Amino acid sequence: MMQTGDLIMVRNSEDRQGRTKVTAVTNRLIWMEAPSEADTLKTFILSEDESIHVYFFKEKGRLYGFESEIVERQNDPLRGQRYAIRRPTDQQVERVQRRQFVRVPLLLDVALHPHKTKFEPFTTVSLDLSAGGILILANHLPIELKDEVELTFLLPAEHGGTHTLDVLGELVRVDRREERYELAFQFTQIHDRSRELVLRHCYQAQMKNSRSGTNSFT
Repeated sequence: MMQTGDLIMVRNSEDRQGRTKVTAVTNRLIWMEAPSEADTLKTFILSEDESIHVYFFKEKGRLYGFESEIVERQNDPLRGQRYAIRRPTDQQVERVQRRQFVRVPLLLDVALHPHKTKFEPFTTVSLDLSAGGILILANHLPIELKDEVELTFLLPAEHGGTHTLDVLGELVRVDRREERYELAFQFTQIHDRSRELVLRHCYQAQMKNSRSGTNSFT
């Protein structure tokens, strides 16, 4: 399941979310470094007996999660603060389904290129994004449902700049909007790191939306 060195994401009872790394795995416990918030990179403190939710990627980028709790806290002179959580059974680990991914409105530059179907490459913008897919706006309809294309889009980085993501996506829905089309793609091939970046970006945006009274879960 999880191994030393794996990157994981944790969310505590106060909805603070951070990224951390597994430092050791035993039959009973999983040890991890103090989590750092994705937007500020600042570590935050977890309390003993505090309930948390853990997310991790395995098997071709599939996202899994489980509930656990902090059972021990140590201040390691070499590694700093670290925490032990209860190791879950296989039955307690659940795959996070695509429909559970956070989808947020997001305007991004997107380029489409042929994969197996021939058409003239074109650039456009996205309307929303999740770790499972993307919705784009198009002036014409050069492909058909179930066609697979190459999608390249620029995702804002945490401290300025952008990440360039290259994925494969299957066209799963077409909606006519007057003289334009909304094309919904489901990602069929995406690197683990890219999916993690998208998921983290969408969760950050959703938490901001939650604080402002809106909800972006689909």
